[in-house]
Amino acid sequence: MYLSEVIPISRGITKDSLSYFSKEKLPIGSVVSVPIRGKRAPGLVYSIKNVRDEKSTLRDLPYSLKKLNKVKASLVFLPSFMRAAERTANFYAGSTGAVLSLVIPKSILEDPRKVKINNTPKDDKKETYEKVVLQADREEKFSTYRSLVREAFARKQSVYICFPTIHEVEQFAETSERGISKYTFILHSSLPKAELLKRWKSASGEAHPVLIIATGNFLGIPREDLKNIIVDHESSGAYRTLIRPFIDIRVFAEHLSRELGARLIFGDTFLRIETLYAHDEGDVAELAPLRFRPIAEANQDIIDMRQNKPSTKGSYDAISDELKELIHETRENSENLFIFSGRRGLAPTTVCCDCGGLVRSTKSDAPMVLHKTSRGNIFVCHQNGEIRSAAERCKHCGGWRLTALGAGIQLIEEQVKEKAPKSGVFRVDSDSTNTPKKVAEVVEKFYSTPGSVLIGTEMALPYLSVPIPNTAVASIDSVLAIPDYRIEAKVFSLLLSIRSLTQKKFLVQTRNPSQRVIKYALSGNLLEFYREEIEMRRELNYPPFTYFISVTIEGRRPKIEKEIEEIEESLKDYDISIFSALTSAGAGLQHAHALIRVPSSTWPDNRLIAILRKLPPNIKVQVDPPRLI
Repeated sequence: MYLSEVIPISRGITKDSLSYFSKEKLPIGSVVSVPIRGKRAPGLVYSIKNVRDEKSTLRDLPYSLKKLNKVKASLVFLPSFMRAAERTANFYAGSTGAVLSLVIPKSILEDPRKVKINNTPKDDKKETYEKVVLQADREEKFSTYRSLVREAFARKQSVYICFPTIHEVEQFAETSERGISKYTFILHSSLPKAELLKRWKSASGEAHPVLIIATGNFLGIPREDLKNIIVDHESSGAYRTLIRPFIDIRVFAEHLSRELGARLIFGDTFLRIETLYAHDEGDVAELAPLRFRPIAEANQDIIDMRQNKPSTKGSYDAISDELKELIHETRENSENLFIFSGRRGLAPTTVCCDCGGLVRSTKSDAPMVLHKTSRGNIFVCHQNGEIRSAAERCKHCGGWRLTALGAGIQLIEEQVKEKAPKSGVFRVDSDSTNTPKKVAEVVEKFYSTPGSVLIGTEMALPYLSVPIPNTAVASIDSVLAIPDYRIEAKVFSLLLSIRSLTQKKFLVQTRNPSQRVIKYALSGNLLEFYREEIEMRRELNYPPFTYFISVTIEGRRPKIEKEIEEIEESLKDYDISIFSALTSAGAGLQHAHALIRVPSSTWPDNRLIAILRKLPPNIKVQVDPPRLI
């Protein structure tokens, strides 16, 4: 008889592991079905001990253990993968099972027998973990990756190239070398279940070293020769998961690389500020000299939009004379033009001209965005989905003089069509193209239509793989106004991406032409931007010098106030700020917010993690949140 310690793979279980009796000695890394709260759930065998060696421990237990009867254990994962999940869970103050639920495809858990390993892994790492960085333009990066794959194969090592989105996986797969196609495996969640299981089984069982091109939730493929993990587009926010425990795949990849004794490579055109600082401090090496002056072929210009003022009727011209001329040039020369818009809808903000009050959501304090529909204009909250008719009065003073401010993508589309009625105009945003397939179809039509204009939000950029003669940024000021200390770095990367796509002309419209982020991006001065950004963060004690931990409490006011007091008392030894203002969460509920600062050198702090893990489910904890408010 054996004592099996099993990690339940579920976000609803707060315990890291549960213990069961089993007749068989289950292999560590096996997927089993275990009874939890009257139901069956998948679990991962974490450790196995003989009952004879644990008699004293079992006698002291205040409860009896259940038995695993008729166990069908399938060995699927390496012990190194489980340890990486455990370390990631500790970093994010969550449970190991919750982390595993985010990094294991659902298809694998539903049918583990079809992908089981035949041989017990050795779990020994002969190589030493190494973290290196690569900052270069797209073509140089991809060329370097292909060289790395050839070198790894010569050393009998496998390579995993991780991308944040499915489209980026497919894009790189198209450029990979044909000579190794037999040993190349493309994996992502859009594959049919049968095909996904087939590819997983083939990738894990192939005797020859393999190249895996995939998103982050396939890092668990059991290859003992996986000694090279490349994380491309390292600055992408898509690596962050949107559900608890809100992990970052880049952090998981780092822990997995340590456990495997693998080389971890972070690659991007402009790496995150935190990563560049780690390079400066000597914590990471460089694969090649970092490129801080990307070459640009296009002529670039900043257009001062302060001269474009709203008319007495409140209408606003979002298209400058220079952009209008570029639209006509594009048509005359049978070229293409991409126009970036930072916001969806007609206008991101609506204010009352009588009292100055903002039109906000009734479920939260978020500003409502004005949208155009076939049945008239409506207000939409992008945070909680609330929809209201735009034919309303001011909620503060009852006034009817509501004015839309700023330019959203629908307004830009309208005005482009007005000024260039003969040009083909396409649009990409989450309202008009809500699936990857639709986005790809629209972008393909844009490229194949001479003289056409594509207006798109950030979601269009990964699909623009072919250089474009002309590009423009119609509105970026509203994005820079977001109260987030990372927003300038995000906008900087975004502008660099559009700049690198452009062949002839690149225009940026702004009402604040002196902003450093715009000037440095257009001049390609990555080094000066980084230096100023890291000094600003050092002065304010922002990451990478500190880890922020956000705590959000949801409930009714009396309960929230009591919980705030309890949290403040339990965390009195830490640097915690409680925000006095409550925000609406809808249905009579409210949100209270707190922020904890922890020096980077002391995280993970085991005592603080233990406190955070004990908090009830109505309290959301995010370590290193994407934004503070």
